[in-house]
Amino acid sequence: MLFVQNVNGDQTAFKADNVQITDTLGQYPTLSFTFVETSENEVAAQMMIPFTIIEVPENKQRYRIVTNNPVSLGKYKQYSVTAIHIAKDLHNKYVDERLENTQPLKACLDLLIKDTQIKYVLHDNFDNYAFSEGFGGGYADDLLMQNLASDFGFEFYFDNYTIHIQKKLGTKESFLFIDNANVSKISYNEDYSTITTYIKGQAKPIVKETPDETSGGSSSGGSWGWPFPDVGEGTFMGGQLFGVNAGGEFRPNGFHDGLDFGSVDHPGSAVHAVHGGKVIIKSYMGGLGNYVVVHSDDGYNIVYQEAFSNMSNIRVNVGDVVKTGDVIGYRNTDHLHIGITKVDFNTAVGKSFTNDGTWLNPQEIIRNGIANNNSESNVEQPTETVEEDKPTEYEIHSEYVSPLVEKAHWPKVEAEPITDDNITDENTLLNKLKASIHDYPDIEYTLDYANFKYNSVKFNNDIKVGNYGWLRDRFGIDVEVRINSYTWYPQNKQADTVTFGNKRFDPVEWQVRNQKAFERNKKLGETLRNQIVKAQGNMMSQDKWNSKFNEINNSFINSNKEILKQFEDINTRLDSIEKTGKEEGGSDGTSEP
Repeated sequence: MLFVQNVNGDQTAFKADNVQITDTLGQYPTLSFTFVETSENEVAAQMMIPFTIIEVPENKQRYRIVTNNPVSLGKYKQYSVTAIHIAKDLHNKYVDERLENTQPLKACLDLLIKDTQIKYVLHDNFDNYAFSEGFGGGYADDLLMQNLASDFGFEFYFDNYTIHIQKKLGTKESFLFIDNANVSKISYNEDYSTITTYIKGQAKPIVKETPDETSGGSSSGGSWGWPFPDVGEGTFMGGQLFGVNAGGEFRPNGFHDGLDFGSVDHPGSAVHAVHGGKVIIKSYMGGLGNYVVVHSDDGYNIVYQEAFSNMSNIRVNVGDVVKTGDVIGYRNTDHLHIGITKVDFNTAVGKSFTNDGTWLNPQEIIRNGIANNNSESNVEQPTETVEEDKPTEYEIHSEYVSPLVEKAHWPKVEAEPITDDNITDENTLLNKLKASIHDYPDIEYTLDYANFKYNSVKFNNDIKVGNYGWLRDRFGIDVEVRINSYTWYPQNKQADTVTFGNKRFDPVEWQVRNQKAFERNKKLGETLRNQIVKAQGNMMSQDKWNSKFNEINNSFINSNKEILKQFEDINTRLDSIEKTGKEEGGSDGTSEP
């Protein structure tokens, strides 16, 4: 029996079949069922319309219909219905407002649930988070599940319109499943496609401003300089130059509205301001990518574009005042495009391929500006002068290589780089890299759960999403796992299904698994040998067969010797760490990759 309620508040009960509920960590719970439009279900059938709510009496949770598939069975119709938990109403709100800078979790949640029926309960305390690009500008549930959960490091579950938030869901030692004891079957899938063995990262630079004693210009105009001072003007190919030039014919009208500084001819990552001014735009646009516009007192709009694959690579924000030589951001693409105009930027963008004077030649403006203000910003410029005009930068970079690259001869598979403006020291950045690398297969266990409370050892199983417990797998190994998803059938006797999340196996567990497989293969070989000898009788003597078997077996052992040696080396290292707290060859529990 289920309960149904339409948008007018009308309610009724109806008889449903195949009622299935799936709860998954970090996702909305789902409901599915079928029912036949008999006389007792006639009212319910008429209420299967958009925004209808279904309530399940067994868990007292409410779900809103998302699909309805009626099929004629002759006299009656059979309805197949799916629904998503009522908390999905959070998706009805698009958050236009934005919170800037450092914010507490409560302020972010208050913004999400404003003018909704949703409430929340915080079960733990959370540190404030510094948003480099602000928070907001998206659907409320996406901001909750994709942004806040990762930024603040929390997990959640829904109780109708209430969101419960805590650092970690579930409890330890909550269940014990043994194959052929209290479960009908255990299956698992190993996915190797997500493995990464190398990752690099960048943290927020520490900037120390130095007095500007050499510049003769104002903070919002005045002097000119090149974006990569160590190179100066440098050299350009035709396709990089402003205007119509050989090599740039691929562009509409053959016109290029700016000047491209390539990473080969103009090496370096730090992009320096070519002119002082105030940041008026920091945004993204197709064709420009992430970009920033600086407006000067003398009327120039200068755009820095196509150099920043991520918005966090731009180190200035709207409202900031920059001087010539200040770091705008960090290039991580193959070139930087600089465009200069005295026309309103949004108007000028519409004439990006029109050679009518809207866009100006950056090379000539910068070169002539340097000459006029007698400030050489090229390779011949004294280093002291350049450094005096710039802030002192302490950029934090780090990288991490999995030990499996050296010990197990795994290839170097690069993960997506990390940029975190909340990190200000190298050790913290390195720890985050270690935690972020995925140097293990994703192993997902699934079992059909036998519906009785106790198993053979009288262990009380508590089946809730997020709980931790033990599973004895096909190798006879006890593995600690966590429930990631639970599908149950509250109104029939169908076996529930429990799915466990990814398990990270350490090298010792892999060694045990490999050794058990080796022993089983050996035993199987001996059994086959005895069977064949018995069947062949005198066709082959026992001695000859033993000799042949030993030859095959030795070949098998030799083929696995290198693998076993690798596991022995890893095991020796783990023993050393356990005894001393330090790894051989290292001083802090890690070794140089």
